[in-house]
Amino acid sequence: MLLTYIILLIIIFLGLLIGLLIGYMAKEELKPGKKYFDILRHALFIAILVVFFVKNPSVVFIIFIAALVIIFSFSKHRETLYYYTLAVIFFLSWHYNGFALLAPLIFLYGLPVGSIYLHNHIKKKKKQVILGLLYRYAGFLILGIILGLLGLVL
Repeated sequence: MLLTYIILLIIIFLGLLIGLLIGYMAKEELKPGKKYFDILRHALFIAILVVFFVKNPSVVFIIFIAALVIIFSFSKHRETLYYYTLAVIFFLSWHYNGFALLAPLIFLYGLPVGSIYLHNHIKKKKKQVILGLLYRYAGFLILGIILGLLGLVL
């Protein structure tokens, strides 16, 4: 069961790299499309939260996730931290409810995030952009794996 969880976590993380690839395929559309990528990213994040809260109507989950989002909102790296919050949401949905709906939404959330990252770092070399993206968002994988291992113990 843990292996399935980790494989799905990696597939979801690939959404970032696919978003980066889409950005490279349509570089000329990044600048005019950034506004729409932002709208899509925010809409998907809200959809993820709504689906999670509807499928898991626990007051503890609602307060915990809302507190994470509010606390992360005060950081200048909030978009990265929001992605880390999705690792927590993915883990909780894996153990409770809503996993089948949330996994594709989190994957889709990675598409505009990867494209926006490319837009912000378009002048760098491809290797630097890819490594920078992996470095910046690897916490999602690390946190997801740690939570998965803790889920086995608890």
